[in-house]
Formats: sequence, C-alpha cells, structure tokens
Amino acid sequence: MRVLSKIKQLISRNSLHSEYQPLLSVNNDSIFAYEALMRSEPHINPLTLIEAARECDNLYELDTACITNAIEGFPIAYLENHYLFINILPSTIIHKDFENYISRLLLLYPKIKSSVVFEISEDVSEEHIWNQRLFMHRLSFLKSLEFYIAFDDLSVSKTSFEKMELLTPDYVKLDHTKSRNLSSSLAQQQLISLFLEYTHENMKLVLEGIEAEEDFITAKKLGVPLLQGYFISKPSRLA
Repeated sequence: MRVLSKIKQLISRNSLHSEYQPLLSVNNDSIFAYEALMRSEPHINPLTLIEAARECDNLYELDTACITNAIEGFPIAYLENHYLFINILPSTIIHKDFENYISRLLLLYPKIKSSVVFEISEDVSEEHIWNQRLFMHRLSFLKSLEFYIAFDDLSVSKTSFEKMELLTPDYVKLDHTKSRNLSSSLAQQQLISLFLEYTHENMKLVLEGIEAEEDFITAKKLGVPLLQGYFISKPSRLA
C-alpha cells in the first residue's frame, strides 16, 4: 500500500530518472549503445514500481514518464555515435494515446529519430498483447518513424522464435540467466549458438548479464555481436 500511494507522487514530482548501461560491440570493442534503466528517489525496485503502477492503473503514465526521462537524461552528443535502448511495455504500445505521445516526443527531441531502440519487455501478464493486430500495427508505426525494435528477455521456446520470425525485431536480448557460468556450461553455449543461427546482420543478438571475464571471453568466441553487463560497466548517470 505504501508504494501504491507513492506512484502518482513519483510521476508528478518527476522523482524518476535514468541510469545508463553500455552495450559493447564485440567487432571493435567499442560502446555501441546505452540502455536506460529506471531509477527512483527514494529508491524502489523498478519491478515493484511497475506492479504497483499496474495495480493503481497508472502504468501507462509511469512507462511514458520513464521514456521521457530516458531521453532527457541522455546527452544529445551521444546520439551522434550511440543508440539509446529504452524499455517499453506492450500495454503502453497499444494505449490509445501512444501515437500522439510519440509524435510529441519527435517534435521535442527530433534527434532521437534513427537513434532510439524501443526494448519491449516480456512481461508475463501482458503476453496476450503480442498477438493483437493493434500491437503489430503499432510496431509498424514505430518502424515507419525510423525507430528500432528490440525484444527483451526472450525465453527459449517455440513462441519466442515465432515472434522473431513474425515481428522481425532489430535486436534480440537474452537475459543474465543465459550468460551466468557461460564459460563452464556447454548447454548454455549451445543455447546461445542456437539463437545466433536465427539472428543475422539485421537482427542482432545481445547477451546481458556478463559479470565475469571468463564468460565475456566465451561469449566473444561464440560470436555474440553485442554484450552487456557489470563486467563491461555498471549503470550510471551520464554527464
């Protein structure tokens, strides 16, 4: 109940901000992009915030506030050489005000065009949205405005591969459970190799949760093009 009472205050008082974690390009060992991660003051676990916002029917407001903060906190100069990954929920994408919101963003921040990657979360409670015609229409809408699409935390399932084939994201992200102990797990290595077979130059694989040097080296040897995790850099605010 305490978190529920704070949601509207956090949004209205702009007590939300972003920290940014880099994605490393293995090809040239340089920073390819940054992912914006939701933070609050006082600190509350982002997943707790999302669930509380859903419960009090403020999820769209929270999500769009985080998107706006992610863009506002990202230095304009960075957009010239780096992509910006921003998390977004499926329910936000199909919201009745979403197209107008995106249009306003482009008016306020025209340089985000061709630089922002909307990272769609695999939220279990919103799984049903992925098959809706409106959802697919809105993805096409975003692509028509030169935004990019990433699928986040994909599970190893037939459904995930069907999503990749039908909706053709620009990036596919595997979470930390796929990278943990990667160097010593043949099964994990085979799993990542399977995803690499389904991805290509126009659909790049990102492996999150790289926290140890040996897993970093193994991921590079497997040919994963983009890596992210504490071994590369912890999230931080950008000057």
